[in-house]
Amino acid sequence: MRLLRRSTNQLLLTGLISLICVAAGSSAPEIPRQILGIHLQLAKDDVHKRLKEIGSFLRNDRKRQEIWEIRDSSFSHLIVSFGKDGKLRFVTAVAREDAEAKRVAYGEIGNLDEARQAGDPAVKNFNYEWEVAAQNGNPRMLVSARGRDPTFLTTLSFKKMEGSSGDAK
Repeated sequence: MRLLRRSTNQLLLTGLISLICVAAGSSAPEIPRQILGIHLQLAKDDVHKRLKEIGSFLRNDRKRQEIWEIRDSSFSHLIVSFGKDGKLRFVTAVAREDAEAKRVAYGEIGNLDEARQAGDPAVKNFNYEWEVAAQNGNPRMLVSARGRDPTFLTTLSFKKMEGSSGDAK
């Protein structure tokens, strides 16, 4: 009887430790490397192909930026810019502001405790930034979630960082 009680206690303790480990590991989302199928490894033609599937071209803007209106439950527009190599340099998604929009919280992008707060929350300027290392052909990048609301973002940007080849595995 005593042996059974000790085995049961050990089993319960092992289960509790496992549960804590799983909960701790799942609490922080993995920072995304793409938005709506668009990521920084794509060449201009591939980006345009994807953008035509989800939206329509609006206009060229300053600094070689293109603005596209898109059909998505969370975002209304994508702004893209290409480097001299013809690959995507950055992409910014602009949140929808209508009543039916599926709002995206900053915490859905990454762990806020691990983000650099580059804005000033005292004046309702929230700007969370995460540096993401190069991995599996993905370039080193800066992910930024910005907005004036303390919970939900207004823009989400993925920007290739200087010296980023994307060759690291």
